[in-house]
Amino acid sequence: MQQHWLTNLPIHGVMKTEPLLRGVANDVYKITATSGVYVLKHFRFDHPYGLDRDQEVNVQQQLAEYGIAPQILHYDAAQGLLLQAFIEAPDLAHDRKSMGTKIQRLGEVSAHIHRLQVDVPVWSLRTRLQRYCDNLAEYEPDRARQFQKRLQQQRKLIDSFGKNAVFCHNDLAFHHVFLAQQPIVIDWEYAGLGDRYFDLANAIQVNQLEFAERRAFINAYEGASGEQIDSDKLAQWLELSNIISQLWYELHHHLQHHHV
Repeated sequence: MQQHWLTNLPIHGVMKTEPLLRGVANDVYKITATSGVYVLKHFRFDHPYGLDRDQEVNVQQQLAEYGIAPQILHYDAAQGLLLQAFIEAPDLAHDRKSMGTKIQRLGEVSAHIHRLQVDVPVWSLRTRLQRYCDNLAEYEPDRARQFQKRLQQQRKLIDSFGKNAVFCHNDLAFHHVFLAQQPIVIDWEYAGLGDRYFDLANAIQVNQLEFAERRAFINAYEGASGEQIDSDKLAQWLELSNIISQLWYELHHHLQHHHV
């Protein structure tokens, strides 16, 4: 962690800084100071993933008003730094609750997110996928073409994206959900108005839920949201979500390799 980052932060008496995560889109540090305990995110690969950090910060500020996201204490767009309070509660990945309880909570949190009224544009899935392919083509043109072909077969689904838009997290991993007095969710960089099926498929995919776990997750979601989920439609979105995940990780592999 670069020491000069600390100079403009609204914190006092820094005692310890430690890396929490060298992530895909962010590096994350825990800062212990006399004024409190904080998390500092340093944004990494924005452009290849089509991430808009100003929009992310705006969304998180709106979500903090709802109590579902941490308050932003400081944002420096030029250096790509975001400061928020450290959440003392365990995330769902590290919680001691049973897997069944965790899945139940994940379904309820998904339903809650989909009901939120947030001022944010509709995601363009097509634009984002094109960007992933274009960036991958700089490293592996043949692989990029193969992905283009696979995505072309999914174009009906991609065309339907956002027809009945709801607010989505789009990366609801267990380690992004904390159960404090009420659920707090972090890492909103992929959030936006989009398709509830895509969001649900991504949650299943990112948490590697097996068949029975998927059913439990969808049952919890249906119970909390009052929505009936069409299992055939969900299966189609899951197929697309898997392709996108593979594409994203291949792109990430090259970005990591070339930006060590």
